[in-house]
Amino acid sequence: MTIANVNNTTIDYEILGQGEPVFLIPGLGLDKTYYRLGVPYLSKFVKTIAIDPRGVGLSDKTLQTFTVEQWADDFAALIDHLGFGPVHVIGSSLGGCMAMALAEKYPNKVKSLIPIGSFSELDYGIETNFRLRISIINQLGMGEDIATHMGLWTLSRSFFETPKGQEVFQMNKHNINKNSPEIYKALITSILDFGKRLPGQENDQLFTTKLKNVKAQTLVLTGDDDHFIPASHSKRIAEHILNAKYLEISGGGHIPFIQKPKETAHAVLNFLMSID
Repeated sequence: MTIANVNNTTIDYEILGQGEPVFLIPGLGLDKTYYRLGVPYLSKFVKTIAIDPRGVGLSDKTLQTFTVEQWADDFAALIDHLGFGPVHVIGSSLGGCMAMALAEKYPNKVKSLIPIGSFSELDYGIETNFRLRISIINQLGMGEDIATHMGLWTLSRSFFETPKGQEVFQMNKHNINKNSPEIYKALITSILDFGKRLPGQENDQLFTTKLKNVKAQTLVLTGDDDHFIPASHSKRIAEHILNAKYLEISGGGHIPFIQKPKETAHAVLNFLMSID
């Protein structure tokens, strides 16, 4: 455990490997072990910095109103704290939103951007899924039901049927249940806020319109079997960032670094090695 006191909060992180620094930002309610299967491949060639965002894991878990912009401020301060120059940033799902916000708000701190299974706006189906999670927690608490709901949506059916898929499913359920009900609901609300789906946001500018401000070289990744965040959302991101590359990981599901860690790590490393 390594704790940084930055931006009026505490952020836990773990550094492995040597080479250029690569921030690893996990998805909703999951900690830095999110990348546990990919780090062994990545850290042979780059310096990985796996992070628990504010509200998650061993970082500050004070109940508050979370925003993607606040997380971006936290990560910018962490970059300065660590004394790194511009870093490569990988973010998955909600972590991808955080990564994009960091790249958009702090272009001089981000060398390259890799959002995975992410989104720059919400459709009604995704919004409904997240609102259902809040309803499940309100009725049943932060237990088996919400963890199962999350697992069914984030793992592809083909992977779910395998012994490895069941192992990952149980691990993810365990990690989700580490969250308190109130904080997890606040994390979900941050997604609705980011997607401009809260009351009073009907005329607010979508983050998609800000993607043109991203200057970092970008690779947009998605699993070709992601039934939670469809590939169309990743394609939209790639279309709105100048010269962004787009790649689908075969059999990747919503979390390619868990279902296809070797293939996803190789795709990331090939992209990083192509950057000047």
